[in-house]
Amino acid sequence: MLRVPVIICGLLLGLLVTAILIASHHGHVLAGLRHVIADPWGVVTLLDLGVGLLFVAIWLALVEPNPWRAATWIVALLLLGNVVTLAYLLWRTCKVRHWSELFLPSRSSDWR
Repeated sequence: MLRVPVIICGLLLGLLVTAILIASHHGHVLAGLRHVIADPWGVVTLLDLGVGLLFVAIWLALVEPNPWRAATWIVALLLLGNVVTLAYLLWRTCKVRHWSELFLPSRSSDWR
């Protein structure tokens, strides 16, 4: 287990969940989305988020050896966003011993 990444992912996950809960008490997500898409920079931000989530989904599909588990994580990622990215990184970090295992596919799941 890599302790520093676990701590960092855990703190960021806690921060993101706290921010989501605070924002949820302030207003409905669809009302906020209307404000975001009314501004061109808001649209760019959403596009940036979409590209990032797509990248994470592809990476996840490459490194996760179980295709059904990968599909489940990807569906959750597309529904819930970067909360799932951090949860997956935290889960994966707790299972590995070296940095290369965290970001690269295992030998058994290499594409040939």
